[in-house]
Amino acid sequence: MFGKKDYAGLKAKLDALSKSLATIEFAPDGTILDANDNFLAAMGYVRGPIVGQHHRVFVDPAEADSPAYLAFWQALRAGRFQAAEYRRLAQGGREVWIQATYNPVLDAGGQVVKIVKFATDITAQKQRNADYEGQIAAINKAQAVIHFALDGTILDANANFLAAAGYPLEAIRGQHHRLFVDDAHAASWEYADFWQRLNRGEFQSGEYKRRAQGGRELWLRASYNPVFDAAGRPFKIVKYATDITAQKLHNADVDGQIQAIGRSQAVIAFSVDGTILDANENFQEAVGYRLEEIRGRHHRMFVEPEHAESRAYQAFWADLRRGEFKSGVYKRRGCNGREIWLQATYNPILDMNGRPFKVVKYASDITLNVQARLEATEATRQTLDNVQAVASAAEEMSASVVEISGNMAHSKVAVDDIHHRTQEADRATTQLRDAAQAMDGVVQTITKVAEQINLLALNATIESARAGEAGKGFAVVAGEVKALASQTTVATARISDQILEMQRVSGDVVRLLAAISATVTTVQSYVTGVASAIEEQSAVTREISCNMQNAAGGVASISRSLDRVARAPG
Repeated sequence: MFGKKDYAGLKAKLDALSKSLATIEFAPDGTILDANDNFLAAMGYVRGPIVGQHHRVFVDPAEADSPAYLAFWQALRAGRFQAAEYRRLAQGGREVWIQATYNPVLDAGGQVVKIVKFATDITAQKQRNADYEGQIAAINKAQAVIHFALDGTILDANANFLAAAGYPLEAIRGQHHRLFVDDAHAASWEYADFWQRLNRGEFQSGEYKRRAQGGRELWLRASYNPVFDAAGRPFKIVKYATDITAQKLHNADVDGQIQAIGRSQAVIAFSVDGTILDANENFQEAVGYRLEEIRGRHHRMFVEPEHAESRAYQAFWADLRRGEFKSGVYKRRGCNGREIWLQATYNPILDMNGRPFKVVKYASDITLNVQARLEATEATRQTLDNVQAVASAAEEMSASVVEISGNMAHSKVAVDDIHHRTQEADRATTQLRDAAQAMDGVVQTITKVAEQINLLALNATIESARAGEAGKGFAVVAGEVKALASQTTVATARISDQILEMQRVSGDVVRLLAAISATVTTVQSYVTGVASAIEEQSAVTREISCNMQNAAGGVASISRSLDRVARAPG
């Protein structure tokens, strides 16, 4: 039996529990008898309306009708203590989680007379735990997770880690973490210090090179997280990791390419306003400046002052700030104003939001090539002048040849006329020779007549002498006839001489005309050949003139192209 002092102590304890805990009393059938303020506050009820209602007002209807719920109250009525975390419904259906004990109260005969429930509202804790568990579950879905004892012994690992490492769980559980590192690293001071720091509760994170099944290289971005007990002491290590092997290989490829570019090209980086951030040795060598002499200065230090003030230059940087790529041949100014030509690209670099935050320029020094092209351009201009001069001369020659061709055509007509006239003169001379020959026959006839007349005159003189006085008159006539015959003979001889001379001259003329005709024929053939050749030459000269004009146009185009290439803006 309890004395008054014992009851007083027991009541004091119950009062203390009632102040700190939510308390509610039930009849053995579950009817609510009473509830303290803590319970009413937790569940959002006032005392009057809930007294006399059944406990099921606090549970989901589906649960209230379940066999488990019936068994729960049967156990309590049988005097069996119940304790657990319970999901309950507060006023308005609000979910409440409680950590509770259901305590059967027995009478002197050992019969249950009521049930006293002591509870603590753990809704916030359950929500936090649910949040933590949800996060952990999400992490386990997304990341590779492995658990270690403080000495590095593997305790557990999720499917993501096992897939990344290529091991089944039974092959690694109980083994040491050094399974995943090479022997040299496992024996190093850095590796020992790594685990000492974890044992001291120090968080570790970074990118780690690890060894998967078969020695395959595995890269993980991971955090090693000491887990602490209630006393704040580490008792295990949980590692959360992401397999970044593919990314590392990609980055290595990209880095290798960038380094290769950096070795072969001049590289300089600018902020989007044109301020110089960095430059490699190739660029420094190209411009003749050291890095400390250009870092922090503006790109305009490399261009002519008038170009730096131009709208084109301002637009150039405005385009880059908008993320527009630029490429071309650019004239720049190195140390001491030295002229530099660069084949370059200006590449806007975008941040995670797609906004340009800097500009990287990759360039090749082509100063010598451009200077050679400029010299070639000058030589081309001179060639153009020469070609144009030759074209003009060819055109003039073509005109001259055309004129000569015309003159030769006229000459051919004249020579043909001379040849024709010579042939006519030759024919006339032949006729004259024939006439002279005919006259020679007449002269010979006259000579014969004169000789006969002279003979008759001689006979007449003889006969007149015989006649004496009677024949004197006849003798006179005979003398006159004789004298006339003598004169005829003399004249005929003179005519014969003139005819002979005319025949001689006619023969000379015929021979000369024949020679002239032959010469004219030869000249005619020459003139015809020359005229034909000049006609052909005229066609060739016209073609040469046309080709030279085309060549002049081509050289002019080449000159303009070289000039544009050599003096491209930028």
